[in-house]
Amino acid sequence: MVITAVGSLSAAACSSSPAPHPPAAATGSATQKPAPTTPSTPATTSSCVGLSICPPPPPDAEGNPGCYYRDGWAADPSGAGINVYYFREPSDSAKAEQVTADVRLTDGTTASQIAAVDAGQSSDQIQFPGIDKSAVREVVLTTGAGRCFVVGPDGG
Repeated sequence: MVITAVGSLSAAACSSSPAPHPPAAATGSATQKPAPTTPSTPATTSSCVGLSICPPPPPDAEGNPGCYYRDGWAADPSGAGINVYYFREPSDSAKAEQVTADVRLTDGTTASQIAAVDAGQSSDQIQFPGIDKSAVREVVLTTGAGRCFVVGPDGG
């Protein structure tokens, strides 16, 4: 019982960690969202997700590296789609940039949006209404620095 409670508290603490952005080779960002911990899942089996000290995930099937550990995607709280979260290091926020979010769906189609990130803006939320979380195969971000895949709500 104690291990489960500690695991839940650890997962909650991980999700609010504002650790600095590590340097990333050829990525526009590099992040992971914390994996949810359920009471039946021992904390010792949880993967290291959502912290700057975690090793980056292996490249996806196309060789794209994982995005900045703070980037992620999740179902919209309203249940009306998904949201993709893009963060950038403060040192990179002095200039404006564009980020393209591609949501690759299980039916083989891709939904895409280009977001303008203003100078001084450290993050952006890109909304994809009407896309159910279960239909998402992969989310990829592309910036001037390169392309990376975004870790989803299940840590994958």
